Amino acid sequence: MHCINVMTGALAHGTDTGATILVGGKRTLKIGDLMGTVVVPFMQLKTDEDYKGLVKLAQKIIDFFAENALEHERTGEMIERIGLVNFLEGIELEVDPNMVSTPRTNPYVRTDDWDEEAAKYMARKQAAA
Repeated sequence: MHCINVMTGALAHGTDTGATILVGGKRTLKIGDLMGTVVVPFMQLKTDEDYKGLVKLAQKIIDFFAENALEHERTGEMIERIGLVNFLEGIELEVDPNMVSTPRTNPYVRTDDWDEEAAKYMARKQAAA
């Protein structure tokens, strides 16, 4: 409790509010526990248009699931089977480095093409703005 009392400003939420969308989390069945995969790292939800965008994304995910899932298969199992890239292409989302399927357990990161991938990400981010 001492840390919380001392750093109240660090724990306060910011002014930019919204949602992070995770898909496919589940408890143990066929392939074990799965944390949901982050498909949208951050989505602002301030206006009615933002909420309509969220509903449109949900409809795309449901439609893709209805077309591609096997019988008695859950969303997380489908993503594991077909691959995250194919799932993202199916729901028409760009790959973002902030999308994670599992928390990191390895402190080492490969940086072979780091500069090129960072430039691509920044170009997409500037084009969207």
